Amino acid sequence: MKAEVRNGITFYGEIPMPQVTPAAVKGTWRLLDPYNVSVACGGKRYSFWIQAGFEFDGASIPRGLWRLCGHPLEAPRIAAALVHDWLYRAQVLDRGVADEIFNVLCKAVGMSAWRTGPEWAALRVCGWVAWRANRDWPKIAAARRFGVLDIKEDFNNAV
Repeated sequence: MKAEVRNGITFYGEIPMPQVTPAAVKGTWRLLDPYNVSVACGGKRYSFWIQAGFEFDGASIPRGLWRLCGHPLEAPRIAAALVHDWLYRAQVLDRGVADEIFNVLCKAVGMSAWRTGPEWAALRVCGWVAWRANRDWPKIAAARRFGVLDIKEDFNNAV
């Protein structure tokens, strides 16, 4: 899928790419502008609003697999990584739904099944480590201040 620029924002399909810059902590990124995206998953429509200033580390892909899977912050994966990282920190949904939303967003931006499948499987097997690391209430509360999630029934189930 090719990127398209509309009003200064890069889109892959209907998914806008977030604007980020390196953060103070090595390996993390800071969202420069508020980010809004909506995705259909499991018969529901999830709409996310993540505020500028939110810091995240992108997709947790071991460096040795970058050649196969790609860089953790490459476009178009960065949109899915941002939303997924916020979901893991805010813990407003169950972990399985958060992982599925990552998978759906990766597919919506045109990533191939040979890349999204292994990434989703790795999340399901290893993601519990990051999920547990974020179960601390101050971390959850801090993340929730940076975002809002709206969930509606979606009878069309279109991305």
